[in-house]
Amino acid sequence: MTLTITLPLLEKPTSAKDMAFSVLMHEFPLSLMKILNAVNKQYTKSFSFQAIRKAVLQLVDEGVLIKEGKNFSVNKEWILKVIKFGNILQKQYFTTNHRGSKVQVGGNTTIYTLPTLVDLDYIWNGLIRQALNDPKAEKVITFKSIHFWFLIATLAQETELMKEMIKRGIKLYYICYGDTALDKWTVEMYNKIGVRAKLIPKPKNFIPGFNIGTYGDSLIQSKHPLELTKKIDAFFQKCKTPQDASLTEITDLVTERGEITLQVLDDPLVAETMRKDIIQQVLKKYKIN
Repeated sequence: MTLTITLPLLEKPTSAKDMAFSVLMHEFPLSLMKILNAVNKQYTKSFSFQAIRKAVLQLVDEGVLIKEGKNFSVNKEWILKVIKFGNILQKQYFTTNHRGSKVQVGGNTTIYTLPTLVDLDYIWNGLIRQALNDPKAEKVITFKSIHFWFLIATLAQETELMKEMIKRGIKLYYICYGDTALDKWTVEMYNKIGVRAKLIPKPKNFIPGFNIGTYGDSLIQSKHPLELTKKIDAFFQKCKTPQDASLTEITDLVTERGEITLQVLDDPLVAETMRKDIIQQVLKKYKIN
């Protein structure tokens, strides 16, 4: 039995198939002639019509592309299969139980161990999308943390994700326990794009380096190592806006290696209790009944 995985090398596509796929990632649906012209122009090639036709039809046979009339586009079912496959690999390679670490995973709880903030942000965003793909999921997201460090690390990506969720009719309620000028900037930024965010004094029992959010029936929380927590605090104390920080400082912070734990608890009652508590605190600012 042969396993065939069709995943183009998007950064440096070398085959007609990869190039045709890359073109259809950004513009669709397209006819064979339009795909041919786009490939030859974008990659400075001189493929023949027959070469592109053969490549595109191979992708159709493999289920990667679909044909509607004379036009072609990426098969949505294939996209979902790739996402599912990636989620399986993610769970196998990032969960702590797979690596035989100290933390056990059982029942409705999964615990990940991640080396950097970049990895944490990537996995967390993937889990958000996965949870919200459930049509029965609560169309509300809540979150609380001392610092919204992820907005600084991936401003464009984070902004687009928030806008996408708001467009889908999802309401977002965020609490920030920080008290620096940069914390105020992140809260203002979120409010500008439609997130209901609020600065609140940190409760005495809230653990530094702790982040927690609810997504559908899931409660997701992470804990940063002490040294990383101190560096994040120092960063927010030093910078009043992201422009005050150099790219090197931001890169060093989000790639600082350590052992970051990320826990996913699938429990509707716990998630609902946390969700109601956060919403209640945020809505005091908006005076909404």
